[in-house]
Amino acid sequence: MMLFRRGFQTSVKTCARTRYTKPKPKPQPRERVNLPSQRTHHDNDLRITAPVPPTVENIKCPDDHPLWQFFADRKFMRTAEELDSSSRPWSIPELRRKSFEDLHSLWYTCLKERNILARENHLLKNSVEGHQGQYEELSEKIRTTMWRIRHVLSERDWAFRIAREEFATEKEAFMAEFEREFLEAPEEEDEEAFEKLQRFQKAVFGISEFIDENRVDRAFVDGLKFVANLKLKKFAARDDSVKSFLEETPSQAIVDAGEAFVLFTAENNLNEMKEACSAVRGLREEGNSVSRYVELDTVSKYVKQLAQAQAAKESTRS
Repeated sequence: MMLFRRGFQTSVKTCARTRYTKPKPKPQPRERVNLPSQRTHHDNDLRITAPVPPTVENIKCPDDHPLWQFFADRKFMRTAEELDSSSRPWSIPELRRKSFEDLHSLWYTCLKERNILARENHLLKNSVEGHQGQYEELSEKIRTTMWRIRHVLSERDWAFRIAREEFATEKEAFMAEFEREFLEAPEEEDEEAFEKLQRFQKAVFGISEFIDENRVDRAFVDGLKFVANLKLKKFAARDDSVKSFLEETPSQAIVDAGEAFVLFTAENNLNEMKEACSAVRGLREEGNSVSRYVELDTVSKYVKQLAQAQAAKESTRS
């Protein structure tokens, strides 16, 4: 039979310690001690000063702070005498004579003024407990103007939709008539004919004469091909080389977006068109063509490259 002796708690803990649980001996003091590179606030002599009371004089707001737009002339609140109580809302006939940019600017001017009045009304109602009648009356006049702006814009939107639907039914006939008149115009009227072509491509396809202002979409690519074929047919009637190029083209129509872009961007004269035709022949011999599935991305890349080249050319001239 084994005998167990009961020991004190401290002696039992000491006997139970191993080399892993025994505390490490204190390190020897070092002879060279590097001072810290930064001193904490405990090393400084701090002096407690009186707190700064929060007042308006302690706050500095920059002049271009956007919150100033909620204040009229940077005033905390306008008096009733300072309000424009003699004005009236804009009438619908007056707004109909304004452009979209003017209506857009007027809308946001009214919106800013209503925000100022809303802040002043809130102060009158909750803090100052003043009379809100004139402020609310002016805000209602501005609201009437904003409602009438939306009414005019709605009228224009509906007129545009109706015109677009009516034009869609007559578009093919209109394009065929324009093509006939453009091709039948004599050579001495080329300048006027190509000016009409620029207006036509802008109205029908949305293609601007300034290449960097265009947004490449399906209408842009379709217009690109249509205008390229018009130019090719016009100069084919005057030169045999251009005519032979048109005859060797399948279906005698340009359907490749890359070829159409070369012809579209060529200058409106016979020499430039002959150079464009030779460039398209080179593309065909090399087997370069643009698939319909990547037309938008490819033409968009062409437009960016052409715009950059024109910008670089203008910078060297200046």
